[in-house]
Amino acid sequence: MKVRKVLAIICYTVCLAAYAAAGYVSYISYCGEISYKLGFLIFLPIWIVTYWFSTFFSQLIEKKGNDGSTWLIKKAPRKVLSIISNLLSFALLAFWGYVYVMEYLLSTR
Repeated sequence: MKVRKVLAIICYTVCLAAYAAAGYVSYISYCGEISYKLGFLIFLPIWIVTYWFSTFFSQLIEKKGNDGSTWLIKKAPRKVLSIISNLLSFALLAFWGYVYVMEYLLSTR
């Protein structure tokens, strides 16, 4: 059980680090240091890594017993961590949606 907690912490830390990397790539794309196309091509695999490690975290904190499922961490911290991850993911995807609309759909007029 302790190993699962340690692995869950590692997975969530990797997830947050990948979000930071994806945010940095988005930022340097926005500042013009790299093109939006290159930024998106770098961002997408990083975002996939965040999705996978978020899934690993969710699976590691759930311990299934014979009497049903139990959780390794309490409900409130679990919800907070999930909300943080989901908000970061949504914000990054919303940014790239905004870039797509502004750069590619409106530039064809």
